[in-house]
Amino acid sequence: MQQERLFAVILAGGKGSRIEDPDKPLIKLSSTPLIELCLQKIQDKVAQVVLSINHNPEKYIHLNLPLIPDARDSYQGPLIGIYSAMEWIENNVLTERPEALLCIPADVPFFPEDLISKLWKAYSKEECDVVWCQCDDQVQPLFSIWSLSCRDKLKRAIGEGLYGPKLIMDRLRNRLITVKRESELEFLNINDQESLKIAQEMINFK
Repeated sequence: MQQERLFAVILAGGKGSRIEDPDKPLIKLSSTPLIELCLQKIQDKVAQVVLSINHNPEKYIHLNLPLIPDARDSYQGPLIGIYSAMEWIENNVLTERPEALLCIPADVPFFPEDLISKLWKAYSKEECDVVWCQCDDQVQPLFSIWSLSCRDKLKRAIGEGLYGPKLIMDRLRNRLITVKRESELEFLNINDQESLKIAQEMINFK
């Protein structure tokens, strides 16, 4: 039932300014692009994956995914990518619509194997707008499941200039779960050359 009721958006719409590469999701780690590492982790757990992206769509066509630009205020933050994916579902998925949207950042390709199932279990437990997680006392709001019914709440928040998920959690019926890190690679944000080097060294050491 989880797979049938859940779509996923991989957030890849940023400028990549810290790593000086606008196509950061295509940077390779052990010969595999970050975006493909993310796909490998989630494809069999959801009904459909879509990609939030704002530039060079021709470089991502080979993935055979719907490519969704920010609906407004491009490059202003991840909440817009989540909202834009919800808008795309509303306008393009006419039958067998999902109930919720899994959110995954393209620059954090390693996370616990059971994370999605734990998020879904918490989401299904009782009605809520969003389930998000924390690990080692650090919140990870971009690893989350969002009810499509909260789309208008996101729209209002964005209209007020709130562009980060963490900024609006107190406006939503949210549930925060705790997950355990199994390795130092998990939740490592690959957003500059140093973190890319660290990730590669960890993979080589494994």
